[in-house]
Amino acid sequence: MAGYDELGSHLYQLCPSANYYSCKCMAIGARSQSARTYLEKNLDKFPTSNQDELIKHCMRALRDTLPNEVELTVKNCAVSIVGKDTPFSILDDARIGTYLTAIEGDERAPPAQDDTLVTGDDNLPPPPPDGNAEPRVIVATERMES
Repeated sequence: MAGYDELGSHLYQLCPSANYYSCKCMAIGARSQSARTYLEKNLDKFPTSNQDELIKHCMRALRDTLPNEVELTVKNCAVSIVGKDTPFSILDDARIGTYLTAIEGDERAPPAQDDTLVTGDDNLPPPPPDGNAEPRVIVATERMES
């Protein structure tokens, strides 16, 4: 959730567990680690960046979450802006296209380690030796900071 009030800009990550975290920048969802990596590497540039530069940073981060065979286009992204003396607005496709053109030649980051999808049984444990065909349970956990 993002917003702006008399105290400045605010960005929060809200979790289904009811935990929330104040953030300087954040990416969530499938393949988001690539975007978080990009944002962390460029975090020191954001305070001195103008609005156009910030939008381009966001679009590069978003682009890096896509598989290499998928391009970032006006059909698969949206940009909203809010800030001091800037009421909430959603950019139209033409303006988004301008930013996409501006980042077109920029090098894409390699996929982040945990952004890969498991597509086979490579990481699954072997079946039990007795041949029992019961479903195998795999549990993944994420450490939450409070």
